[in-house]
Amino acid sequence: MNPTVKAFAQLIKFRLTASVAATSVFGYILGCKLNADGDWKSLFDWVTFSGVLIGGMLVVFASNGLNQIIEKENDGKMTRTAQRPIVEERISLSQAITFCWITGILGIIILSFTTPFVSVFLSGLSLVIYVFVYTPMKQTTNMSVMIGAIPGALPPLIGYTSVVGRIDEPGMMLFLVQFFWQFPHFWSIAWLLHDDYQKAGYWLLPSSGGRDKKSGYQILTYTVLLIIISMTPIYYGMAGPKSLMLILPISIWLLIKSVALFRSLGIPDARKLMYATLIYTPLVFLGYIIF
Repeated sequence: MNPTVKAFAQLIKFRLTASVAATSVFGYILGCKLNADGDWKSLFDWVTFSGVLIGGMLVVFASNGLNQIIEKENDGKMTRTAQRPIVEERISLSQAITFCWITGILGIIILSFTTPFVSVFLSGLSLVIYVFVYTPMKQTTNMSVMIGAIPGALPPLIGYTSVVGRIDEPGMMLFLVQFFWQFPHFWSIAWLLHDDYQKAGYWLLPSSGGRDKKSGYQILTYTVLLIIISMTPIYYGMAGPKSLMLILPISIWLLIKSVALFRSLGIPDARKLMYATLIYTPLVFLGYIIF
């Protein structure tokens, strides 16, 4: 890969962006399914779908890039981030800022022409909270994860609202599933990288004691809440009872991984939980769609 292209791919965190885009796609398809009178494809519009996907990705590009611009000094202190392109000066600050301005504005413009206002607003809100609220909070309070979970949970709602043009109960349920998912996911990552995060002054685990029983208990608690929230759409008829055939086994599996971390407080179990969370929400959303 061309070194410049590789540097910008690292700036935008392309794999992370792809996962965010996937959740907005799930939200869009569920919006079509839940609001169509018959075949969900009757509500599917390629222009809107493309706008959600492309415009949303461009806004995420800008968010990820601005995050690295702000955290340049701290990234240089951590092993995990010391090779990021801005830290290594493979991309200058002026280049990064220009790139973020272009992608952010272009993304909002595309969304403005292809999606309802509420979707555009939520996309802009996501960028503002992630870059200007969550990013600086990481050095001041472990509540930053709670704030960061808001923009992280907006993509499926953005996809959903692009179909219906409003925020309603089904859309909020999708938001809540993605919101509660962030806690076992990001806390398991924080467990793995706790020592590295400490070098930059980041406190991301829920307990000030770090990898202790209190943090393990919080992770387990939010895992249980996530599982309960994931079942709620079935109760309200957003998904058929058959979706339990998929959602129930993976929920039990996720709970087992969370209990294992609570009991051992070990890094290997944190890693297993992290991988379990990566699989969980895509399968849950897939269950909503298929059944």
